[in-house]
Amino acid sequence: MGEGWGQLHVTVRDGATKELLPVRMHIKRPEGTAYVPPCGLDDRFDEGHAPAVLVTEHYRKNLHLCASAQIQSTHLTRGEATFPIPAGEFQIFVWKGFERTPIVEGFVVKIGETTHLDLDLKRVTNSRDAGWYSGDMHVHFSRFDVRDDYVLAQLMAGDDLSAVNNMVYKHVGKIEAPQREMGHANSHYQLHHSHQVVAGGEEFRDNNFYGHMIAAGISRVIEPISVGEQLGRCEPYPLFANVCDWTHDQGGVAGWAHGGTLIKLLESLPVEAALGKLDFVESIQFNCFLGFAFWYRLLNCGLRLAVTGGSDFPFRADMLAPWFINLGQDRTYVQLGANTAFDYNSYLEGVRQGRCFATNGPLIFFTVEGQGPGAVVKAEHSEDTIAISARAVCMYPMDRVEIVANGAVIYTEEGKGGQREIAFETRLPLEESMWLAARVRGRVYPETYGAKAPWNLHAHSGAVYVYKGGRPVLSRADATAMADYVRFLTEFYRQDTRFDDERHGAELFENMETALQYYENLLKP
Repeated sequence: MGEGWGQLHVTVRDGATKELLPVRMHIKRPEGTAYVPPCGLDDRFDEGHAPAVLVTEHYRKNLHLCASAQIQSTHLTRGEATFPIPAGEFQIFVWKGFERTPIVEGFVVKIGETTHLDLDLKRVTNSRDAGWYSGDMHVHFSRFDVRDDYVLAQLMAGDDLSAVNNMVYKHVGKIEAPQREMGHANSHYQLHHSHQVVAGGEEFRDNNFYGHMIAAGISRVIEPISVGEQLGRCEPYPLFANVCDWTHDQGGVAGWAHGGTLIKLLESLPVEAALGKLDFVESIQFNCFLGFAFWYRLLNCGLRLAVTGGSDFPFRADMLAPWFINLGQDRTYVQLGANTAFDYNSYLEGVRQGRCFATNGPLIFFTVEGQGPGAVVKAEHSEDTIAISARAVCMYPMDRVEIVANGAVIYTEEGKGGQREIAFETRLPLEESMWLAARVRGRVYPETYGAKAPWNLHAHSGAVYVYKGGRPVLSRADATAMADYVRFLTEFYRQDTRFDDERHGAELFENMETALQYYENLLKP
């Protein structure tokens, strides 16, 4: 131990059971700079071993486009570690997912002495008691060998994340975030380590026209991974509809990335949705709710699509704070059933059926007539009200919980006095067939969690579909908007899209015509 240094011994335990917990932490000096413990020489990660302190240098080679990010987080893989630290005053931030209250605590290190921090993380809720499990549906982390699977599993454990859909993709023609294997032994995942499932997936892209889509639960890569001039293949084929079919052929689920809003203004999301090819729309990401542009409108056209959250590049370290690696920052909770152990295939099936909610912090539990997201409720012509139940819990105070019907807020429960739990039951008018969902709003200010940007809290339940008198959900305004959008796309694609094989172009425009007919049929008297 050199002059001017001491030691820090940290233990982090569950507030109730007192068991040691894998966690993520950040050590901050008074002037705002970070202290990251030395990583040491122990680079072994396998079924039975990981270094007690996990830092960025253990996995920087896995970060592809994010390899230069200045990540300042540290993971305690076993919940306990001792390491050297300069003498002085510090603040420690300790975090483990969305279901425990983070710890912020000051401490002092003296020269030549060991400072002991014994910290207890208290639970906000335990979603697993009711069979809800969280996963990140949009992750890019290179996996070159078996060691990398265990590194990622340790990172997930520190953030209380049950599963990741870890996706290969292409950037300017180069394969990024390669996945050494996609699945094994007829499974949709590669590694099930303790409570963490590492699964390989794919983000299929066309930056020129169509957008980005997500394939989860696949056991082999769908080639060519990307199409279009920017991404390494001139002809924009195969179509996203083909890729959705091939994903389903492998038993996987297919969805649209970034809510159809962040990549191009010419995304074909409403086409694949109308063709029945999509299972979900990624609508919580990048500190935002993205569902207004397409997800709401597609639900208003009678389509049933799940909502998901995914963090995308989870190691950029520039979204909220340098120590927020963003892995699982936007996540998808799926209900597998009470007293049910986690199973990745069941998780994917829950997404397919819409039994989920998306969140970047709050947890939202929502029912209509006792039935949760993804359910269909049949109401008689004579019924004029419907029973609603909602409960939101969060590690930080929430502003409000809103009930949304066919895209409009019809009821609000305010989080007066900085509530961390908002729960209510009520009956609401039922004038027509509708989809209903609950969403949460809030705002966490930077000083609360040692950050550089406000954290805009979002959570959104999946939809419950209520059919009154057997009639479908329909907003004529949104059906008109989607029909006009498909007409616009068709004309644009005719002018600017070139195919090597004319049959491929014919297939595209046949899909466009079928989608247009879907929306136009909704508008018929």
